[in-house]
Order: sequence, then C-alpha cells, then structure tokens
Amino acid sequence: MANSFPIIEVVFAHYDEPIPLPFLPPAELSERQLKRWKSRRTAHFLLTQLFEKYQLPLNLLDDIQRTQSGRPFVQHENIDFNISHSGEWVAVIFCYHKSKLQVGIDIEHPQKIRRYADLLRHYANAEEIEGLLERNHTPFTELADRFYLSWCLHEAVLKSQGVGIVKLSEVQHLPLQRIVRSAYCPAGTLHFYHQLPFYLCYFYQDLANSLAIISEWKDGKLQKISDFQPLVYQVNPRNLNA
Repeated sequence: MANSFPIIEVVFAHYDEPIPLPFLPPAELSERQLKRWKSRRTAHFLLTQLFEKYQLPLNLLDDIQRTQSGRPFVQHENIDFNISHSGEWVAVIFCYHKSKLQVGIDIEHPQKIRRYADLLRHYANAEEIEGLLERNHTPFTELADRFYLSWCLHEAVLKSQGVGIVKLSEVQHLPLQRIVRSAYCPAGTLHFYHQLPFYLCYFYQDLANSLAIISEWKDGKLQKISDFQPLVYQVNPRNLNA
C-alpha cells in the first residue's frame, strides 16, 4: 500500500444481491433476524472486497472490535471504516491513510412519510430550521429531501466518533454557508447525495478537496458510480469567520 495515500471509498449493495460467500443463515431465524443477518453478511462482504482490493490482511476482519460506544474498528494504524444499514441497503465507507483519519457514513432508505417539519424542529438549531423550513437555503424543493439532508448529515458526523443520536441536537448545521459544527467530530468535509436508491451522506477527516470513489456491488462485481455530484459541506472549518 505504499505511495497510495489517501484512499477513501464508499461501496454499497442491496442485501439480496448475490455475493460469493459459502455460508448459509442459521436455521430458524425470524424474518427480522434474517434481515439483520443479511445486512451484517453484506457489510462483511463489502469490507472484504475493499481489503482484497488494497491487499490488506483479511484476518483483520476476523477480529473486528468495538469501542465502548459500539463503533466497530480493526487494529491497524492506517485504517478506519464505518457501516450504515437502511431498509434493504448496506453501505460502507473505508479510509486508508498514513495517519488514521476518521470517517462516518449514514444512508436512509425511507419506508414511510414522516412529519418532517416537526422532527426538524425537535432537534435542529435555529439557523438550520430557517435554512430548511422557512427560506430553503438548499437546492432541494421537496421537504423530504431537505429533512434527509439534515438527518444524514447529523448522523454521519456523529458516527465518525461512534456517538449516538442522543447528541443529534449538538450538531450545528448552517445551510446557507454549507458549514457544520460539532464538538463530536474533527475538522473535515461532508458530502451528501440524493440521487442514489437511498440518501447518502459521508464525512471524512481533514482531506480537503478529496472525493470518495463510490461503487455498487451488482452483477458479481463492483461498478463505479461517477454520474452524480454531491452537495459539499465544510465541517468545523479552521477559519473562524467561515
């Protein structure tokens, strides 16, 4: 992996997409348990694909550990990753860097219509409420798109540190300036996509002007997606006037 810094990849798959793994689910799982099993299996497979691509030791994936807050990690000084599940979809963000950098990801595949405005008012800061509900400082005309921009953004930032949604209101979102501030993540950049089968938001630490490679596992291979441009935010910018 020498001379290959930095690497950021996002890979995703539908959990019913065929994957070349030899094991079958345990017997007598409930429908809910089976869905969770398929999601975990798919996430492990996607990580395996990334480790194989970059010639990293696969035995690291046999010893995935968790922080006190439950965030998974491997014992390697250059690797960070994060996983998100929603509905029947699974996504993984992977970062390899000479000094480990934190990443976070959230996907949302809506299953029903929600009371978007009420939810936003429950956790969002005043500037976010104004920029999403009152003036619309985003490219999105649909309230659902603006809500999931907000929700995914908050989640991705917090997940970079393994912090749960209990701290959702401690992420400050400034839609007009496209800035996010939080004590629960380092400085970095955040990208949001609404053009995929789900909403996708990912955060990566420090690497200004980087863009993750995004691929879908489909028809037996990873297929790169490069047709869409993200909405880009700066997170905890060092310029205090930003």
